[in-house]
Amino acid sequence: MGKKILISSVMAMTIIIIALLVAIFTFNLNKYKPQIEQKVYEATGKELKINGKIGFSLSPFGLSAKNIIIKNPKGFSKGNMLKVQKAAISLQIIPLLHKQIKINYIEFANINLLVEKSKKGVLNLAIEKKSQKNIKENKPKSNKKNNLSKINVNKILIKNVNIVYKDMQTKMETKINGLNLTINNIAINGKDIFKTLSLKGLLSINNIKYNKYLLTDISANFKIKNKIAIINPMKFRIFNSNVMGKLVYNMQNKKPLILVEEHVAKIDLKEFSKDFIKNKKVSLDGYVKADIKLSMTGTSLKNIEKTLTGTSYIQGNNIGIKGIDLNKIVDNYNNLKKINLKDAGAFLFTGSIKAVSGKGINGVETAIGFNGGTTAIRKLVIDTPVKNGIMTLKDVAFAIKNHIIALKGKINLPRESFVNVSVGILNSKRCATFIQKINGTFSNPRINKSKIVANVVTSMAQSLFARFGKVIPKIKKSSKCKVFYNGSIK
Repeated sequence: MGKKILISSVMAMTIIIIALLVAIFTFNLNKYKPQIEQKVYEATGKELKINGKIGFSLSPFGLSAKNIIIKNPKGFSKGNMLKVQKAAISLQIIPLLHKQIKINYIEFANINLLVEKSKKGVLNLAIEKKSQKNIKENKPKSNKKNNLSKINVNKILIKNVNIVYKDMQTKMETKINGLNLTINNIAINGKDIFKTLSLKGLLSINNIKYNKYLLTDISANFKIKNKIAIINPMKFRIFNSNVMGKLVYNMQNKKPLILVEEHVAKIDLKEFSKDFIKNKKVSLDGYVKADIKLSMTGTSLKNIEKTLTGTSYIQGNNIGIKGIDLNKIVDNYNNLKKINLKDAGAFLFTGSIKAVSGKGINGVETAIGFNGGTTAIRKLVIDTPVKNGIMTLKDVAFAIKNHIIALKGKINLPRESFVNVSVGILNSKRCATFIQKINGTFSNPRINKSKIVANVVTSMAQSLFARFGKVIPKIKKSSKCKVFYNGSIK
């Protein structure tokens, strides 16, 4: 009797399971695509089209869809905002009975995303809900709370993503190619998603192109736990140089704390100068190393700049400059008086002092070393600690054949301005033979020349006029020497 009951029960369960599977695999979800598309439109204002089939899978149990498209909203460029070739989800059914969600995996593959910002500053990703008038009236009132307290996702796979970002205000464009993302062990325990979220993952990107700048071979390990996101290590290549860094985003307080560390063992200055120096006659050669450690708080760029604190250090040896002879410029003091450092710096980016100042400088560009020749920098140091957005030029100098050129003062980063910055050409005793002071904004700096030590002026003038057989009166040498620079370069 018992055996018959057992057999009957097994047969009944088998029939139920078969019936359930038949129901699942014969149930046509595709006929509900119009309703799904309409609901998405009402919730987001985006036109969704599922051109491929929606299907079930048995092992593992899951749901998939192909060829999903979201059209770009009106007011933006024609075409698709998003195209996903494949989307799939696999979940466990039994945990649902215990009011838990356990997902084996979520997968998205072959994605093209277009992000646009209009001239009015509106993003095409912005949510615009439709048919809101009747939603409140038709929505039944309920005091029941959502009892799904735990969500676990074993893995999220996002494969082969290509993103284009266009800013119509600035006419800037950024392209991200070949993005792959794997996220593991995603868990949410409780109602506060950000407080209880934990996960680990790996990101890789083939390249990111921002205008003419190109980052390649990007990879990052990341994790989130206790409202702290950590990316470590973060690696990429730029200017033919390998960069390694770390990023910490702490969300435990009202204002997030951001920590950034970057280390570059060798920055290729030749590649760097191709992008930053427009004058094709001028180029850099050699390598420098850089270490940056910064902290900042806030959610807006303005607040972040005001709290920026940390250190940045750049150091290099045996650097070459092609197209400018700094030794000639410094030695040729009589012509140096006729220009200022604003013109000298701008020359690198325009190729002509005449183009910068709107007038020629008596045809002395070549004579004073601004157009031709080379410079060997035996050592370069840029040590600039930052506190609350104010950068101090602690040890900023470089040494050429017969001189050291140094800078001191401060730079206000939030206001983009110079604060009593002085540029000095030094003698062997580190005293300034020539000084220019810079104040004002980056876009409109004010350059002021200071007085020159008498004996140094005499020495330079005698050397210069001797070439033309002219005689100048002798000036008594002064023994006074006020040290301008006391840094690491000797």
